[in-house]
This record gives sequence, C-alpha cells and structure tokens, in this order.
Amino acid sequence: MQAELRNVIWLVTAACNMRCMHCYVARWRGRLAELGPAARLRLASEMVEAGVEWVGITGGEPLLLPDFWRIAGLLSGAGVEVTVNTNALLVDEGVAEKLSRVVSRVYVSIDGSRETHEAMRRCRGCHRRVLEAVRLLTRAGVDVVPVMAVSRINYRAVDEYLETVAELGLETAALIPVMPQGEARLTGIWPDAETYNTAVLRAAVRAKDLGLRLHLWCTPYAHALRLPGNVFYGNCRLSPTIDIDPAGNILLCDVIDVVLSNAAEKGLVKAAEEAAAHPLTRAIENPELSGACRECPYRGRCMGGCYARSLLVYGALNAGDPLCPLLGSKDKAPRDIDYHG
Repeated sequence: MQAELRNVIWLVTAACNMRCMHCYVARWRGRLAELGPAARLRLASEMVEAGVEWVGITGGEPLLLPDFWRIAGLLSGAGVEVTVNTNALLVDEGVAEKLSRVVSRVYVSIDGSRETHEAMRRCRGCHRRVLEAVRLLTRAGVDVVPVMAVSRINYRAVDEYLETVAELGLETAALIPVMPQGEARLTGIWPDAETYNTAVLRAAVRAKDLGLRLHLWCTPYAHALRLPGNVFYGNCRLSPTIDIDPAGNILLCDVIDVVLSNAAEKGLVKAAEEAAAHPLTRAIENPELSGACRECPYRGRCMGGCYARSLLVYGALNAGDPLCPLLGSKDKAPRDIDYHG
C-alpha cells in the first residue's frame, strides 16, 4: 500500500449464492453492516475523482447486487479498468453480453477437477455450469482468467484444472492458496507449505507444457521456488493498492480484519491517506525481519512473504510466511485475531 491511490480491491458484498468450504469472506456474514446502493455509488464516484486506474470488484458474489451494473458502468465509463471475480453461476448469455460492456476481465473460480470443485463448493452440477459460463463469456469477447483456490483436498487436481483451461481455449490460469480464515478455519482445508508448493511446482510444469501463462496470487516467496518463465507473481507489500470491505473499511489485507480507516465515513482520499500513514502499513512496507527471513537472499523481493498468513498462523505480521519452503514446516492452527486500527 502506497500513498498514491491507483488500485482498489473492492469487496462490495459478503452475500453469496454458494457456501464454499474455503470462503474467507464468510466471517463477515451477519456481522458486518454493508454499505447501501447510494453509499456504494458515491464511493465509486470518489474513485473516479481520485484518479483510480483499476478497480477489482469481488465479494461474496458481486453479481447478486442489483447496483453492480451501475457501479461497474460508472467506473468503466470514466475510463477506470474494471475486473470482477465471480463463481459464474449467474452468468447466462445476457449477463455475459452486459459484462463485455463494463469490465475488462472476469476471474472465474474453477477449483480443480469436477469432483474437487463440487466438493469444495458444496454443490452438484456446478462445475458443468461454470464451464458453460466461461464459454458464454469468451463468446461475448470477455477476457476470462480462471482461478483455482488450492486446498488440502484439491491440490492433486492442478493438472486437470490446467487441462480444462487449455480445452476452453484460454491462455492464462491462476492459483491462490486457501487462507486459514473464515469457513476454512472451520473446515481445516487450508494447505501447508508442502501441499501448496507441490501444487505450484506441478502446475508450473504442466502449464508450460500446455503453453499457458500461470499467475500465482498471494505467493510472494515464489522466487525461492525457481519457477520457469511462464509463471508470474508479485508482492502486495509493494503494490499501490487498497482493500475495501463491504462496510467501506480500508483493510491492511482483505483476509484479516485490521482496519486502517473507513472510506465511506471519511471520504476515499482522506481515508487512503490515513491508511498509508498507519503504523501497521509502515510495518509491512518496511518490515523488521528476523531469523531465516533476515538472512534470506530473496528478502529484498519477498520481504517476509504474506503478512496476513503470518498474522493468522503465527500471531505477528512479520514472523515469516507459513508457506515458504525455506522456513521449514511450522504448520499451526490459525490464531483468533481481530485487530482494529
């Protein structure tokens, strides 16, 4: 997170038409007072006025909101790049056509094989429906990137996932590790280091064989895996991005309830300035690393890895990434932590 306000990840609602085993947003349902349509539209207008370049709309399931189309249309009409994350169950031919007019990309959840996808998402027949939705979106000219949430129960299905992506005629696939938060805290399906990194290494090889680009989300230590050139990853500690929850809170990360300010109450620009100046923001941008992280040759790029995972598992932001293969196995149960700035 940096003072320059360029990118926004906006979780517009926690509402969803699914009850997935790994949903980190489930922790908000029934607990968080979400903004109403007028407040959401006002916040979108402030994003335009502030010169925001990209807004990633996610949830929950954002397509459930009747005002999604007005928000996305306002942003894209002003030249803001808009993407949306969806489970795709609401996508029909008409929705696909409408999406082609207001978003530049749709991220669609495909969690491995048919069996693992439907097990994690607690649904029957939804895998077929998602694949049909992807076909409708691509037919409408929408850029689609599938995303697989890697867990203990589907990590062996990365090959089948990537083969499905290739069969759909897509060029890019993404992986993200299930985080030990929300519903995943109850089901216990978040991966340990060996499980996730096994999936990543297998996926890197298979994606290269299939001619696919592979994007790794929330994997800032990936330098240590020495992956081929078709694999791409970043580090959110260095990104000019803010995360906004359904109540308008700016969070240190949308996976942890560390509130830095509130954009709905204080206005987006002022809230973003407060968030950028917050001591916890400084702590992740200029981390005081210890132990193996301090001596690591990748520390300048990794910077201690995922601070959200570190907080959830070890109870501190900069205690090292639980998924990093260089730290050894320190698999623990997640902590009960609820910080408020």
